[in-house]
This record gives sequence, structure tokens and C-alpha cells, in this order.
Amino acid sequence: MTKSLPRPCIFMKGLRSIALKIGLFSAPRYRLRRRPAPRRNGASPLVLSYQHGFHAGNPADVHKHAFVLALLSLLIKKARPLTYVESHAGRGRYDLTGAQARKTGEWQAGVGALYDQAGLPTPLSRYRDVVARWNRGEAIEQYPGSPCIAAGALRRRDRLQLFEAHGQEFEALEAAMAPYRQASVQRQDGYDGMLEAFSNPAPHHRLIGLIDPSYELKEDFERAPAFARRLIEMVPDALIMVWYPVLSSSAGEIDGSGEGWNSVVRFRAHAEGHRMVGSGVALYGDVEDMRRPIKVLDRGLQAYFSESGSGD
Repeated sequence: MTKSLPRPCIFMKGLRSIALKIGLFSAPRYRLRRRPAPRRNGASPLVLSYQHGFHAGNPADVHKHAFVLALLSLLIKKARPLTYVESHAGRGRYDLTGAQARKTGEWQAGVGALYDQAGLPTPLSRYRDVVARWNRGEAIEQYPGSPCIAAGALRRRDRLQLFEAHGQEFEALEAAMAPYRQASVQRQDGYDGMLEAFSNPAPHHRLIGLIDPSYELKEDFERAPAFARRLIEMVPDALIMVWYPVLSSSAGEIDGSGEGWNSVVRFRAHAEGHRMVGSGVALYGDVEDMRRPIKVLDRGLQAYFSESGSGD
């Protein structure tokens, strides 16, 4: 006689099945685990085990990080100090010679495809130069994530507030941010942490936010843009960037109402079985004076990565 599973086991199997169905790449990298992550109410939330090391430096990362750098490069030209807030910060930097990056090799179609290109548009050239400063010679071994890119772009009077709920990723993030005195790193749910940061901003600072969950949970496709609009209602002069994956099914669509700019790059090629076929960046807030440089960046990304682009 076959024994039935206890109810908690059935519940966890159901959650794992959901995570596998909406996983962006290969299923084994999206195992559900419960890890302690401090929250305001003291509870330990369910933490999904997505690890970005498998995907660091891929075309979606180039899209997201080039936008982060372009926006900050424009904003630091103004005298007003900035506070950069990131909801799901990850490790901060990634070893492209490590086992995770070697297993997928996704970076080769992303930052690897741009690294030795001549005649890049200024925003992409600036991004490539930032990556080059993390490496010696022609080989790409280290890849800076958005926290390191932002920390390198900001001024001493600016601040960074970074949130990461995963234990190992948080420890690596702390180490990556150690050289940057203006950076605050907290192990906390990203949405909760970002809400606190926007509720208590530093005086006279303009808030710049990046919301980029792993989207293992389907509701993030609705939650992330809704949260961005909520933050703009709280702090009208803030600028929020939401990154999202474009999937082969409608599950990868977000409600784009209210954004100041929406950039979507559909990749020319992707590995068989991958549900992620493109990358999206939605900007919320007033970007009127940034439209021209953003358009230059957008066109450059389309040329090198889009299925309809002409880049090599």
C-alpha cells in the first residue's frame, strides 16, 4: 500500500512545480527553499533559490546594466545628490570563469559579443569600458552587477541602499560593496526594504530605484510595475526602473501603463527550450530630458541583440 504524502510535502511539491513552469532557463536552478531572511515582523519568508551566476553578463544583463549606467551618468551631471535603491541586488559581481558561468556560457552572447566591437554608440561604449576596468587584458573574467556599476558611477555625496534576501548572495554582496563607504547593504525582502527607503529618504536626495526580481513567481509580472507606480505616487520626482524578462508565452507581459519609457529587446537567438526570448526595461517617472540619450542606447541595443537588428 502506497503511503500518501503529508500535507506540507504536497504543498512544497506544488510550489516547486509552479517555480519550474515559470523558470526563465533550466529547471534545476529554481528549487524552492526556505531560508531565514529577517523582516520587519520577524517572519522568515519563502526564498526562491534563483542564482544569477548562471546568467550574468547575458544579453538581458547588458540591456539592464547599460540602462542603469546611462541613467546615472545623466543624473550625476546635476548638483542634486542621489540615492540609488535596488530591490534584488544579487552578489554584486560575478566570476565568469566559475562553474555557474561556464555551465551556460550565456555571457558570450551578451557582454562577450560587445567587448571587442569598434564603433559602439556612446552609451554602450561607456558600459563596455566599465566592464573592462574590472578585467585585465582582453579576457573577460569578472562581471560587475548593477550594484558595482552603480557604485562606480555615483559620487561620494550619493548613496546606495541595496537589498538581498538570499543568504549566500547577501554575503557575497557585502564583500563586493565593502570598498564603497556610501553603500548600505541589508538582508531583507526587496519590496519591503525599498518601501522603507522611499518612506524615509535622505534630505534633498533624488531617489533612483531598480526593481528586478527573478520572476520565478508569476505574480511579480504584476507586482513589480504596480509597486513602481506606488513608489512614484509616494515620491513624484523619483525615477524607477523595472527590468523584466520577455518570455515566449504571455506570462512574460507586464502592465506598462504609467511608464515614461519602455524598451524591449527580442534576442535573435536563444538556446533551445529557453522560455526567455527577450528583455524589457520600463522607466517610471519624468524622463523627458533623457529621451534623446535613451533613444541612442535603445537603438544600439536593438542593433546588436534584437532579432531584427543588424549588429554582428
